Amino acid sequence: MLPRRRKNSDAGRVGCVGFEVHVIGGGRAVPADSGGRSLEMGLRIGSGETKQRSAASPGQPVHRLGAADEEPPLQVKPMSEAGPAEPRISSREQRARRGLARWTGWMAVATCLAVVAAVAGLMRAGKGKVSNAASNPGYVFEKQQHLDREQEYFLVHSGELIKQAEKLLERYAAATSLEQVLPLVRDAEQVKERMARLWKPWGTDPMLAAGGEITCFVLEESARAGISLKGYKGDFSPFDMVFIREGEGLTLDWEASQGIGEVQIAELLEGAAAEDRVVRGIIQPAEFYSQAFPESRFRSFRLVDAGGDLFVWVFAPLDSAVASVLKTEFNEGSLLLEKSVQIPASVRLSGTGGSSGKCYEITEMLHKGWVRP
Repeated sequence: MLPRRRKNSDAGRVGCVGFEVHVIGGGRAVPADSGGRSLEMGLRIGSGETKQRSAASPGQPVHRLGAADEEPPLQVKPMSEAGPAEPRISSREQRARRGLARWTGWMAVATCLAVVAAVAGLMRAGKGKVSNAASNPGYVFEKQQHLDREQEYFLVHSGELIKQAEKLLERYAAATSLEQVLPLVRDAEQVKERMARLWKPWGTDPMLAAGGEITCFVLEESARAGISLKGYKGDFSPFDMVFIREGEGLTLDWEASQGIGEVQIAELLEGAAAEDRVVRGIIQPAEFYSQAFPESRFRSFRLVDAGGDLFVWVFAPLDSAVASVLKTEFNEGSLLLEKSVQIPASVRLSGTGGSSGKCYEITEMLHKGWVRP
């Protein structure tokens, strides 16, 4: 189809310029105005006015330029459906976060490995302690791993045993003479002489402080199972009375209750010689050394009396079993366990106190706690 300039055949039309278009290869055109004219498609170009405006033939669609159909306005979604806006994260920040995540993961793995290694070390140390205990069956200061038959009995019958202990405590508090007390205590004949020197009546009425209650519990880490009753007397001074089982009933362990040994810390301070006698006290780590007990050869401790007011310095040779056991009891060198501040124990001492009158050597660690086997 080739366009060519159309002849101005209509004299009545002014200012009209058009193109005549012939369709090549098409069918026969139907005349538009007369039988001799071909099918024409024209484009009117120009600004002139025409005298006549042709109207659209009826029945034929008129195509007009117009605005497109308006689309419905955008609806804003509620926040509950759209969710909060997420900030844009740069690639650099993303790489930094991935690096931090990897570093945190490696740190967690390293921590887990350290904990596993520490637990394994503690388990090996525990096996070593079991073997040492087997080679020294008379040594009772080691921590017990299992409850013995007596401890199981106390745990099973704790309710009725506590009631018996409370009745004994009432009788002990009401006693006004040594003759009334001796039938209530353990090994009365053995402790009679010390009780004659050191025993004092309860001394308060009422027996307990106003509004005070007695705390009861079973001794599990002691050398022998027992019931402990703690509270405050009528004058608000504390007490801790220990009862053990002998035969079918309970008896008061006066030595363990008062922290009384063969020689007292107060007597040592007054110049008494230890002479390898039993002393009951509270052992605490210390940093005091002297010429007789240098740091290069000994470990230093304080041995405090039951009242917490008096003490002497005690020492254990670095290579001794006593120093090794105390190191374990105080959890020194442990990564997992908190260090113990103090432990009650029964020990044997030797020496005369030295130049200061306060320095003694621990020759034997008898047992943890003040209840003897």
